[in-house]
Amino acid sequence: MHGISASTSWYFLIIKEHFESLSLSLPKTKANSCLFCGEALKTPSKCKYCGFRFCDDHMSTDSHQCGKTRYAEYVRKTRADSVPNLASGSFVVVCDTCGYKSAKGTLIEFAGEELVQHMQIVGCSGNTFLEEVGNNPHFDTKSVNIPSGSPVVEESGILSNNTIVGQLSRLASLRDSGAISDEEFLFIKKEILKKLK
Repeated sequence: MHGISASTSWYFLIIKEHFESLSLSLPKTKANSCLFCGEALKTPSKCKYCGFRFCDDHMSTDSHQCGKTRYAEYVRKTRADSVPNLASGSFVVVCDTCGYKSAKGTLIEFAGEELVQHMQIVGCSGNTFLEEVGNNPHFDTKSVNIPSGSPVVEESGILSNNTIVGQLSRLASLRDSGAISDEEFLFIKKEILKKLK
């Protein structure tokens, strides 16, 4: 009996198909699947606000009900040119009706929940807002007028913005402050390093 029985060949066929299916696709894990629907991700895509991974259908902040943008409509802009840092900014609840103000700033999803609770429990609505607080260099920019004829001191050395190290250092500080995402950081870093070649 040199041949393989029918039941044994059927077993080997199933095992072969199983191993072929494993080699053709990545195993489905939480790291490579959509947080909203669980679908395996074909390309790495991450929400720039909350940082979670989503498929193309759920990438927009509305479709995955992003906690970082859910309360964006309540953010009161203090300046016309300011952009709130929804990803990592610190926010307080401010009620113009009763004068309530949060004791300390928190991430927008927590401040938003506090705002909703204030409106429901106290009954203030329409004049309750979220305001960004804190010292974030990306948003608290100031202009300085230099009188004409004054000597201008330029930054020099290894950390100046004219050197690659200086540009990368500035880029890292923008990422650390939440002004740019990790993906934006990597893209810009790649473009800066291309200039070396």
